[in-house]
Amino acid sequence: MESKVNYTLVGLTVILLTAGLIAAGLWLSIGFDRKTYNRYIVYMHESIAGLSEESPVKYNGVKVGQVSKIELSKTDPQKTRIIIQVEAGTPITTTTYATLITQGITGTTYLGLSPATSTFLPLQRTPGERYPVIPSRPSFFHQLEKNLNEISEGFKRILTKENARNLNSALNELPKALNELRVATKKFTEMSADMSTAGRQVTSTMKVGKDTIDKISQQTIPPAVILLRRLDDIAANLEKVSEQMRQNPAVIIRGTTPPPPGPGE
Repeated sequence: MESKVNYTLVGLTVILLTAGLIAAGLWLSIGFDRKTYNRYIVYMHESIAGLSEESPVKYNGVKVGQVSKIELSKTDPQKTRIIIQVEAGTPITTTTYATLITQGITGTTYLGLSPATSTFLPLQRTPGERYPVIPSRPSFFHQLEKNLNEISEGFKRILTKENARNLNSALNELPKALNELRVATKKFTEMSADMSTAGRQVTSTMKVGKDTIDKISQQTIPPAVILLRRLDDIAANLEKVSEQMRQNPAVIIRGTTPPPPGPGE
């Protein structure tokens, strides 16, 4: 009887320890998280090196979930299909987009979510897909690589054999062009000096002309005005004498008759 009691205690102890271990494992793995999550699909058109399952998903830098599954697209080998789980209540709208973000020098990669606008229209499930699909945008490094490739292609187009010959010819003509530019600059400087001298001469001539005009206006014009007045008086007298001679020709011999005396004279 005593041995049976011991076996029972041992069995209960084992069961309790097992349950405790299972509970501890669950707590360590999921922490008894009672949050609810929504699943979404993201198709990436670039390498996702550094991203793995359970990598964090952040919305504007705030962790809101994690990557659940990564697989190649069954319809397009250039795309990678990523399933993520995001906390319920996260504003995943029709303008939300996903981007791969590499954090710091450690190279840790996570999936970043951001809204393009302030709309709150929720994202709906895409026909033919199990979950709603969040569109993706190229990452910074993908864009950088693309731009560098475009620059490289541009240099290749520029540095053709024909362009190299033209560039070499232009470089050979450069000393001649610089010499011609130097000569033209010298001529322009001389022309500027001549124009400055001519300007001073014109200024001097204008000053002399002004002095002459002032002298004429002060010394010549006033006497001329007086002379013109005298000539006007003489002309008036001559006209008067001419009228008298026309009426009485004898006035040349006798002279003009004084006017008759007035009353009392």
